[in-house]
Amino acid sequence: MGCHVQSLDQDASSRVGSLLGRMYRYILRGGEGGSVQRSRQGRTFELAYVILVSDEVHNYMSKLEVDLMKQYGAHEGLKATPHITLKLGFHVTDIEPFERYFDELVNEIEPFEICVKNFGFFDEAGIVYLDIVHTPELDSLRRRIVNDLSMQHGIKPNVLEGDQYHFHATLAYLSKHDFSQARREFEHVKIERRFMLNALGLICHTGDGWITYKRGRLPQVPAELSGRGLNSA
Repeated sequence: MGCHVQSLDQDASSRVGSLLGRMYRYILRGGEGGSVQRSRQGRTFELAYVILVSDEVHNYMSKLEVDLMKQYGAHEGLKATPHITLKLGFHVTDIEPFERYFDELVNEIEPFEICVKNFGFFDEAGIVYLDIVHTPELDSLRRRIVNDLSMQHGIKPNVLEGDQYHFHATLAYLSKHDFSQARREFEHVKIERRFMLNALGLICHTGDGWITYKRGRLPQVPAELSGRGLNSA
């Protein structure tokens, strides 16, 4: 199955991209401090639900992240395992209910194909990422998680979690100068990687970066597809 990218009006897309870029830089770095914090209810934790990419895509992304580090120095893209975010970070005082929900989710969803296609850039935020093709299956999973957490646990959807949500896999956060150079280097590079969704992750922000608190493999994934990508291009 090929990858089909939905087209948007160029001006509207540019305006949305500018807004998303600024907010993604704030949120994906860990929000307000993005860490284990203290509140009146006690210690709070910042969690997020993500897709853990296939081994082949993981290795490809990690190599790109290290190549960017060699050229531009250490960056925050290195502070999380390669992933695609489904539910942006949110703060809780007790991880256990969200761990139980994670276990239920992993056992209920069915695998589907995900397409990673070309590089993308949030200009005003200095973020370099791999673009993820928006599909009904991917968006349905994201919306399910957002709605379940809202209805079952009172987690309000983030302002970015509406129709404008942009699926992507972050590679690096760069300074304005470095970002401009990286954009010139990668904006015309064409890549395509496809893989079957076979694992989700529950990640937690430590105050310094994101750790994979829990990972779960979908039981419905055929054995011959588990752990490998469907490479193309």
